[in-house]
Amino acid sequence: MRRLAVTNFIRAMSIALGTEKVSGFECINYVQRGLAAGYRMIDTAQVYRNEEEIGKAVRKSSIPRENIFVINKISSGFKKNPSSPKEASDSARASIDRLGLSYVDLFLIHQPGNDEDDTAADARRVTWQALEDLVEEGIVKSIGVSNYTAEHILELRQFAKIYPPRVNQLELHPWCQQRKLESFCRDQGIWIQAYSAIARNSHSSHAELCALANKYNKSTAQILIRYSLQKVWTPIVKSTSLAHLHANSQVDDFTISKDDMKLLDSWDKKMEGSICMYLKKTLVAKINGPLVPWLINTTEE
Repeated sequence: MRRLAVTNFIRAMSIALGTEKVSGFECINYVQRGLAAGYRMIDTAQVYRNEEEIGKAVRKSSIPRENIFVINKISSGFKKNPSSPKEASDSARASIDRLGLSYVDLFLIHQPGNDEDDTAADARRVTWQALEDLVEEGIVKSIGVSNYTAEHILELRQFAKIYPPRVNQLELHPWCQQRKLESFCRDQGIWIQAYSAIARNSHSSHAELCALANKYNKSTAQILIRYSLQKVWTPIVKSTSLAHLHANSQVDDFTISKDDMKLLDSWDKKMEGSICMYLKKTLVAKINGPLVPWLINTTEE
């Protein structure tokens, strides 16, 4: 079992550009604007169906490829993973082909699957092993997971050649802090990425958050992004507004005080504060029956 070293370049990556629900020519423009605004980490997934556009934006950029960190996520449908090593390998290779890049910097397993499904554990195993093979081949630089519990991560020890996973990508913000899991990941040396870092802008009128924004002369989104950074999470943020895209990256010129960080920490509602859980319960976005929260049309994440 071996560990993949965390490079200084990865440590320097402070904010990732989210691309969920952005497609077509709009996606190419959006990623190009993000790169121009200073973002160097781009997060996508097979289910976002925008790999070709992201690849075009990266290839068209004057920024050297080695200075852009591309994250992709593998799945075979809603909360499902490939069922065989060949399916997993073919799926990941097809993603790299769609991107038109010679390698992907980080490939994640998007979801652990439904644990009520007897095949879920085996699907996780063969998918991880297929990604390990692509690391050996050099077309994937590092691998990780998304939405994994501590139990799912420890399961990897039974068969993984590469452990721990480089990353666990989780929903994290003041209202959903997943403290036990976050602490476990830290103890295991797993880099934490925070999706929905600004809670999809759903708390922009929160009185105490607005008071903090006024205190620091920042937007509510900037307060939440800065909070993520001070928690040593890599926030994944998205905005189709050019002004917000720039503003979200401008958070290095202030520090939230210890007392205000404690205030933000006090808003935790555990999984009841999860935006994804809320969307599942309250909004209808169906594909062949199951709710798919990432397809709900929001412009700020």
